Amino acid sequence: MLFLNIMYNNIQSFRYVKTFNILNLNITRTYTRWVSRRPIAIINEDELYECNDTTKPEISRQRRVSTRKSKRTKFSQETKNKETEITAKKNKFMKLKENDKIITSLMTKLKSRKKREKDNEIILEGQRLITDALKSGVIPSVIIYNDPSIIATLKLPEEVKLYKVPYKTIQLWSALTTSPGLLGIFKTPDVNNNIPVNNALPLTIICDNIRDPGNLGSIMRVATAVGCEKLILMKGCVDLWDPKVLRSAAGTHFQLPILAFPTWDEIPSVITEDSNIFITDSNFGDEFLSYYSSDILQSSLQIFDINPEEFKSKFSLNDNKEDEIIPKNKNMMRQFMLKFPIIPYYSIDYTKKKSVIILSGETEGLNFNSYKFLKERNSIRINIPLIKGVDSLNVGVALSIVIFEIKRQFFKKVNKL
Repeated sequence: MLFLNIMYNNIQSFRYVKTFNILNLNITRTYTRWVSRRPIAIINEDELYECNDTTKPEISRQRRVSTRKSKRTKFSQETKNKETEITAKKNKFMKLKENDKIITSLMTKLKSRKKREKDNEIILEGQRLITDALKSGVIPSVIIYNDPSIIATLKLPEEVKLYKVPYKTIQLWSALTTSPGLLGIFKTPDVNNNIPVNNALPLTIICDNIRDPGNLGSIMRVATAVGCEKLILMKGCVDLWDPKVLRSAAGTHFQLPILAFPTWDEIPSVITEDSNIFITDSNFGDEFLSYYSSDILQSSLQIFDINPEEFKSKFSLNDNKEDEIIPKNKNMMRQFMLKFPIIPYYSIDYTKKKSVIILSGETEGLNFNSYKFLKERNSIRINIPLIKGVDSLNVGVALSIVIFEIKRQFFKKVNKL
């Protein structure tokens, strides 16, 4: 029996060998001992088949890492969206289509100065101006926006109306070449109630016939930077809330005390009687004279190589007949201005009394109605010496030179004490 089993196994192994030969398998040698066994695994498969592709595990790791990162990003984005949704729920918003009637009617009113003044409203553009307004306690009635994430950072009260509109609509009504995508409508704040900074300079600036928005914004910015007590804008100046003034003033509307558009008859009541009144010279072409001390007069005129005695004989400050002439045009106003003494800006001690500096537009000059106030207060013209060929400086630059000289003198006086 045992012999028969051995013979059966041998015959069975030869049968499998014959089958392999039929299938054209390149088997040169066959071991019957291993034919019936199935391989479990191949070790070092890349070495066995001379394969250099070992990046599969790295790719799988990268996929795992990227999957984790994407999950984290999705989670953070979902959190931001939830915060925005919470803010949107607190502030009820209305999504409007392009050129909606609500936006058109609002912006048409605000683009007209007369209608804006009648409704007592202003428009602020950009996150910086709106943030400055909110810090000063001014609350908007309407916010027009495109990006919801900006609304979350502003932290607006619940009563503010929010209008989400396409960016094209905001760009259409924007005063800028590239709109920041955010507009705010506010009630016009009372800028006269702004509080001066601590240890403010005893200085008041009066602007008359400043027509350029950029110039007025520069004046406001430098006046705030130096810390003056008050800025007065006379009738004839550009609109205080003009978009270009707002941009160039960079938020100083909400910091600097401003008295807007009084008449010259009201000026004496808002300025102390013992203040020195200085007029910035508009380059009338005359020489320099001073009724201050003889030392200042002598030093000032020597700087410009002028004979004081010859110059004094040209002017008579007590000529009552000429003083009665009321200016009615630019030429008469010019002749009237020539009666006031003029000295270099650095020849004056500004620390003795309060100072008032009067600025005028280079083209228009001072208003004819200013003559009475200027004559009664014995005004002085101050001049910034320029080389030949340069007629004048930008009014904002000229003011910067003068008022920082005033601040320098006060610093020097404090340090001596």
